[in-house]
Parts: sequence; C-alpha cells; structure tokens
Amino acid sequence: MSSIFDTFANTLRFLRNVFASLLRRPPNFVWLDINGPLPEFEQRVSFIQKRLGRTPAGSSLEGIRDKLRLLSADGRTKGVVLRVRGLDAGWASIEELRRELLAYRERGGKVVAYLVEGGTPAYYLASAADEIIATPLATLDITGVRTSATFLRDAFEKIGVEAEVVAVSPYKSAYDRFTRNDFSDEAREQAGRLLDGRFSALVEAISESRNISPEETKRKIDNAPYPAREAVSERLLDGVCYEDELPERLGEGGGRAKLAEWGAARKALKSPYLRRGGKKVGVVSLSGAIMRGKSRNFPVPLPLVGARQAGDESVVAALRMAEKNASVGSVLFHVESGGGDALASDLIWREVERIRGKKPVVVLMGNVAGSGGYYVGAAADWIVVRRNTITGSIGVISLRPVAEGLYEKLGVGSDSVERGARSGFLDPSRRPTPEEMRVLENQIGAIYEEFKDRVMTGRGIEASALENIAGGRVWTGAEAHELGLADEVGGFAEAFRKARELGGIKREGSEAMVKISPPKKGRGPSPGDPSEAARLAIEEVREDANRLLETKIWLASPYEFSDE
Repeated sequence: MSSIFDTFANTLRFLRNVFASLLRRPPNFVWLDINGPLPEFEQRVSFIQKRLGRTPAGSSLEGIRDKLRLLSADGRTKGVVLRVRGLDAGWASIEELRRELLAYRERGGKVVAYLVEGGTPAYYLASAADEIIATPLATLDITGVRTSATFLRDAFEKIGVEAEVVAVSPYKSAYDRFTRNDFSDEAREQAGRLLDGRFSALVEAISESRNISPEETKRKIDNAPYPAREAVSERLLDGVCYEDELPERLGEGGGRAKLAEWGAARKALKSPYLRRGGKKVGVVSLSGAIMRGKSRNFPVPLPLVGARQAGDESVVAALRMAEKNASVGSVLFHVESGGGDALASDLIWREVERIRGKKPVVVLMGNVAGSGGYYVGAAADWIVVRRNTITGSIGVISLRPVAEGLYEKLGVGSDSVERGARSGFLDPSRRPTPEEMRVLENQIGAIYEEFKDRVMTGRGIEASALENIAGGRVWTGAEAHELGLADEVGGFAEAFRKARELGGIKREGSEAMVKISPPKKGRGPSPGDPSEAARLAIEEVREDANRLLETKIWLASPYEFSDE
C-alpha cells in the first residue's frame, strides 16, 4: 500500500516540478526570518493556548533545516538572507543553526545575515554567514556573556517564609536562590567555568568568520558596543543598508537581485522525490520540566517549572508508540530539560532502558539536559550533545517550604489530628524536626545512589571516576564528551545519522523520520465556550502551583544562563 502511495505522490511531484521548471523562476535569494526561541521542532498548540491566543512565536530549527535542504535540492536559488530580529534562543540552539548554515554553504549556497538587532547571540549566529549587513541605526552589542540570578532569601523572610534545602553537595545549587543572597563559592566557580566555554565558542566563531586573531576579537568585544557604521570600520560588519536597498547590493553586473519571502519562493522550488519502503527513525521529544502526569503547556510560566511541563505519562506513551510502530527501526530521543521530579524521571529512564533492548535509542540533547534531563537518557545506546549544551548535574535536591512565620503574620491558625509519628512530616505550617531532616537526607542519599548507578551502568563509568564528575556538577557538552557522559559532540544531523546507522535505515532526509506524539485522549471544551477554556487554564495553574508547595525529591539543574 505504501509503495502505491509513494508512486502516486512522486507522480504528482514530477508534474509539479515540470510546472515549476517551465513556468516559475525562483528568486536569487530567499528571506528566512530568524526569531524567537528556536525550538528544535515545530510546536503543537494546545486547545487552551489556541483559545487564549497563545501560539508559538518564531522559527523552529526543524523548519529552517527543511527550508535549507529544499533550496539545496532545487539548486537554482543563489542563497538566503537571514532577517535576524527578536532572537531569544539558547546558545546550543544557535550553535545548531550555525552548523546548518555552514553545511548549506558547503553545498554551494550563499548566506547573508541582515541584522536588525545586533546583540551577542544574534552576532554569534550571523558569524556563520558569508556576509553580515546591518540596518544603518543598529547597534552591535557584542559585549560578551554573563549570567545572573535573583536571590529571594531576604524577601521570603519579610513575609515569613523560609526554605529547608537538602542537597547532595554544594554544587547542587538549584535552590540557592531561596536560601542565599549571592552565589556560593562552588556556584560561582561553576558558573565561571561554563561561561568560559561559552565565551571561547563566541571568540572562536568571530575570529574564524572575520579572519582576525582571537586576541583582537577579545579586544573588540571589550570595546563594544559599536554603532553600525563604526562596526564596519572595525571589520565586524560588511556593510549597512536598509532592507529595500538589499536587492541592489546583492545584485551582480549592475542588476538587482530578486528577493522573496519563503511563502512565495516555495511555489517555484522543485520537490524531492520519495524513496519507497524501509524503516524510519521515530523521533520522541521531551521538552520542559519533568513532572508526573501528562505534558502541559501553560499560558503563563509557573515558579520553578516554567511554562512547559514534560509529563512522564505523555513521554512514556510516546516512547511505547515508537516501540510498537513496525515502521520504526530506531528511536531518536530529543531532551530539552533542566530536570524535575525524581520519580517521573526514573519512570521515563526505565522506558528508555527497556526499549533499547528492542530498538536502538539515540539521545540528542538541546540547550539543557541536566539532572533529570540527563537521567532520562543515561540508558541510551548513544548520546549526542552540542558543544554549548548544559548537562550533567548528577545529583539530588529537595525543597521543603516552611511557612510558619507567614501563618503568624496573617493570623492563620493551623491544627491537625494525626496518627503515626511522621504523618505531618511534610506540613509546611511548621519547621521540621532534626529527626525529620535526617529522614529527608536519607531519602536524598538513596535516590542519589540510584542515580549514580544508572549512569555507571549506562555509560560504563567506574564509581571512583563518577564521584569526581557527579555531586551536582554541571558541564558543557564539550566537557561532558571528554568526561564520558556523552558519545559525540554534534547536532541533529549527527544524531539522526547515528540513529539511522544503528537501526539499519537506508532512507535519508525527512522521509526517514516520523515524529511521534502521545495519543490524545478525550476532547476539550466546546470551541464556542471561551469561558470554559479560561476556567480550565486557571484550574491547571492552581493545581500545579499547589503541587509545587509540597516537599518533593528533585533532580533539578541550577539557574539558567542568560546573555544580558
């Protein structure tokens, strides 16, 4: 049946390609908008998000990859112009896009970066282009990289709230923000090391792109920002012009180049033909804080977990669908998570370990795959990291709220009737006893030993060696590869190639991939009842906020790294 479908589809593509060749002329350059957070794959929009008008903004890496490959396959378009504006992506995502742009250049395409805004991440991306142009009044803000964290201990004390944190080591600093007013020595040392890796990648990219020495590159960064025209004299830009002047600038022989947006250009491009039969790579994605239950996208970010939850039920369901799908020969498990609930992480890990006995599993790590995000993939056959991925954080931590002071300030009384010496063990209205803290520490220790055992078994690392790289320590992807926590530094192309190799899959390109999402059960409220959609959104936020007030064992990475 599939061969009949492929034959029919290829016949239609042949007719379309003949029409495009004879009657449509592709532009010289195609505009590609590069903005937003650059998620790995095209994002599904939940019912509630649609009702509240919350749709994903910006491009996805998957979408840009597909466009570049279509342009290369057609071969008649000279290149692309990147309209870089409103870029809010992680460093590893930008690294991945740089790799795709460099690969497109190797296939013969030209890349021009047009900067409307010239911050450090935007320029790091633009450094992969043949030519970098900016709008005349743009400012090139390549001032370097930094990280910052907001500490809440004093603010919490003012309202009568404290936090009891139990961690396996000082390096497990995910909740320092609740117990300190500044970085600990360990957290500061770790942050400095991670930023050194990021800064090194920035300097290397600029130095190679602009053909200037690393020392001179560092001097230019230290002297930034630059007005656009000054940046040209500093050899950081190739020119300045307004968008409407680009056709003349990019033209040849006194003519004007034809530029078109993707929607218009796509109609003139040839479509690649399908290859018949064969297995595919099943792609399963875990994105967001790992929690129990089903995956959710919230209309507003929640404390500690953000706007996206990767529920163990949903991720496990998707992995089992990949296992049962007869056309899937291997699994590519994409992980974009700083961790979360320990039990949920373990349940997902178990599925990966079980499924790899039947089908190869390759893990691709995104911007962050730390703590629980590392745990879930530790049993995989192969782990691919980006150079700038934040990973590791092998450790356990718990956060126990103590709201005794808040109750007193508000005049709220708390009383209970209990049976069992520890039935009120996790009651936030009172301070835990020393014995209860010892019990919590024992729980943390037991789960930590299990975590290390998962890593030792999955990665083949000796206990003595693991002790020096665990304890909550966080690593860049490049460091993780050197330490044996990952098998390869690369990106989607390398992970996809390895999944095809391990699964014996002959197909190539997007036709060799099938994205697998958990099954949808039940239906949402009537589209004609927006009040019901809003009520459900509020109810979900309320329920999950209540869960966060409970004491749990967490596998969570430290604060996020930003480039402010």
